Amino acid sequence: MTGYINNIMLNDYGYEYGYITGDDGYSYSFDGRSLFGTIRMENCDFDDEVEFDSIPPTANHKYGRASNVMLIKLKDRFANFQNFSANTPANSKEVIDFFPPGFAVHMNKQDAYKQYLKPFSKEDLIIDKLSQVLYISRIGHHFIDQRSKFEFCLAGTTKVLKQFIHGKSEFLIIFSYFNSNDWQAKNLIVEREIRKRKEISDRRPLVNFYILICNAYSLMQEVEKTKGSTNAAIIPFSFNDILSCSSKEQLESLIVERFGEYLYENNMLGETNAIDDDNLLFGDRGKIADLIVDRCQKNAYSGIFGLRRSGKTSVLKAVLRRFDKSDIKYVKIESRSELENLDSWKTALYDIAKKIRQGSLGIEQDESETRREFTERLKLNSTEDDYYKRPSACFVEDVRLYCKNQSTFVIAIDEIELITFNTAKSRTWQTVEAYCGFWGALRDCGCPLIICGVNSTINELNTISFNSETGDNPMYKRILSCSDFSDTYLPAFTNEQTLYMINTLGGYSNIGFSTVYNEINNAFGGQPYAVRQFCSYAFEKVKKFRKSNEVYEISKATIDNLLTDFQKSSEGSSLCEIILQHVTIFVDEYEMLKKLALSPEKYRKIDNQQIDKIDHLQKYGLINYDPNTMFVSFKIHSIYNYICQKYAKDPIDMTNQERREYIQTHVSECEIKFKTYLCNYYIYNVNGETICRNIMKGYINSASRYKPVKINPKASPIPDPNTCNIREFFDHKKFIMYFSSIKAIIKDNWSSLGTKLESVGITKDKFNLFMDDLNAGRNDADHYDAEDLTVYPEKWMISDTTMQNFENALRNLKQFFELI
Repeated sequence: MTGYINNIMLNDYGYEYGYITGDDGYSYSFDGRSLFGTIRMENCDFDDEVEFDSIPPTANHKYGRASNVMLIKLKDRFANFQNFSANTPANSKEVIDFFPPGFAVHMNKQDAYKQYLKPFSKEDLIIDKLSQVLYISRIGHHFIDQRSKFEFCLAGTTKVLKQFIHGKSEFLIIFSYFNSNDWQAKNLIVEREIRKRKEISDRRPLVNFYILICNAYSLMQEVEKTKGSTNAAIIPFSFNDILSCSSKEQLESLIVERFGEYLYENNMLGETNAIDDDNLLFGDRGKIADLIVDRCQKNAYSGIFGLRRSGKTSVLKAVLRRFDKSDIKYVKIESRSELENLDSWKTALYDIAKKIRQGSLGIEQDESETRREFTERLKLNSTEDDYYKRPSACFVEDVRLYCKNQSTFVIAIDEIELITFNTAKSRTWQTVEAYCGFWGALRDCGCPLIICGVNSTINELNTISFNSETGDNPMYKRILSCSDFSDTYLPAFTNEQTLYMINTLGGYSNIGFSTVYNEINNAFGGQPYAVRQFCSYAFEKVKKFRKSNEVYEISKATIDNLLTDFQKSSEGSSLCEIILQHVTIFVDEYEMLKKLALSPEKYRKIDNQQIDKIDHLQKYGLINYDPNTMFVSFKIHSIYNYICQKYAKDPIDMTNQERREYIQTHVSECEIKFKTYLCNYYIYNVNGETICRNIMKGYINSASRYKPVKINPKASPIPDPNTCNIREFFDHKKFIMYFSSIKAIIKDNWSSLGTKLESVGITKDKFNLFMDDLNAGRNDADHYDAEDLTVYPEKWMISDTTMQNFENALRNLKQFFELI
């Protein structure tokens, strides 16, 4: 017989079972024992078409049973994501179907009301009303703490929501009823907590919204504050809103109105937190999580490495969710909160062993229990003092003892860059001893490890050398990459994966990227966080152009312009800084990255002797490299633009023309600073004005062919050296003072003007040398005005040595300029 799955539920013991509606119109129950071959319950979903053998009901059972159940047609998986793409071909969608209003056939609502709802709250009356227009499939409650209980329902979409939701899907309805009628801050966190419950996450309710029914006086004002956030949209109703509806039509109208007002306002593209819901896990991240779980069951080590905000913690969370479903024991260690600030790596081992003991026993510390009392209850094999004497031996012995009854016990450590010698901020972890001792113990304890972070040094160096310490790396080449990709750690998204992600998340806000996803993905190298942040930026710029119940497709012209604006914006700069934050630990590679951006004509090919300088740049997906042609290019164009905007090209990599302009610009700055120094010196020193005027008149009236200062013949009016304001002597529009003239004036008056130079170690001879080096071989140095940046000799050639001498002179004179 054929039929379709109409319900899947969880019994009190945590086992899934469901019901199939056969083509004979009758219902048949089934569970994991009913499935044919390798099919499992998690492969089944609502509306999947099946073929099965029917067993008639017996005297003790209302429904028949199904056996040898085979899946013959999966439902449209895009049904869980509204507005997947405005351009999705019609033949890729099945006929849209909705749940009928009412209660799930197998729900005993009176028992559920009695078991889960608050007495006298009228939640039962509201659920009865909602069942006239929605499909109520589950009722439950959730405790945030001992005093805060929230009731909830799972509701199936009916035709009343057809303009908002594509087909049969479930969503959350949360009740917040408190006698005080006050707004509860917990109203904004309970939704995510409920979604984590296994019986809810297995049903995969829609992630982009939930209904909140609340008796707080300030409900609407508080929910209004959440509009535009990156969380799921809240569709708010007061208790009275629903209870006062006198007809089904009035209730339908109210629901449609509220959905229209709140559903599309939030911006889930802009979410910055790690993903903790498989429905929001895009690309191959779910497959990678499955692969890591498989490795752990084989007692292998896995590494989740990648750029900052590339999705590492999201993948780790997905792995842990799979452990929970498979009853695999594990501990997750947060380096930032649990390890970074400890006084010793030995204490860290003790704390991890203690956490493993707790996990193996499956117990938690009671609220009334002190830390010491809880430690005593754990019956630990070694004390903290023992760990200070024999840390590695204690850890290995204890962990093996605590896990002896576990087939698999996994240790997962996040943000390892905080405890790795060359990136740690805490002195505790900045030693080779701490690194080798800590990781050596973890290696020998017998547990599979998951290492998550930016710094992949742990797997790459055979010998550790740091701060004059040396040691063998206990983890060298023991960690497998999180994926099967050879050129990167956490793989970048393909164009198609990016399209699916941004059209799914954008669809929640009625915005589409169906014709521009290639440009977006190329600009950000397939880095999902970066892509989402830009798309969030784009959404904020165009949301005012949306029309009700119609996906607004962003055009290529708009994206091209917004990409330019974003790269110039503070949001764009901040994003690039976040991505590159820890890449800087690989100093040579980071310098090479800058050279690739700033001097592509010189560094577009990388030979085999320099391949080590781009190793991590490839693995992190920042660049593309062709080993055959040795050509290299940027993979993330926004990073290329950021580097070009932030950094200056190394003068050694400049063309001769660029060197001329570079020198001219810096000499101009030096000239202005020297003139400022001279001017201020004579203004603020006793008799300075008289001394200055006499010096300048002497130079101007000198019979010598060489005159350091002369009146600018173009000045209007022509200044009089006897009466002009002495500031005018240092104004190139009034008096001409060549750059070489400044050198002569300071040398001729070194006893007064050279004092401050000598205070920073610049003697008269060094000053003379530095000023010559600043000329950089320019043969008209006695004549040119550095403030005129438009003229220089055509045959002015600047060698590498001349450039290096110029940089040295500039660096030394800048110490003097900082004093003035």
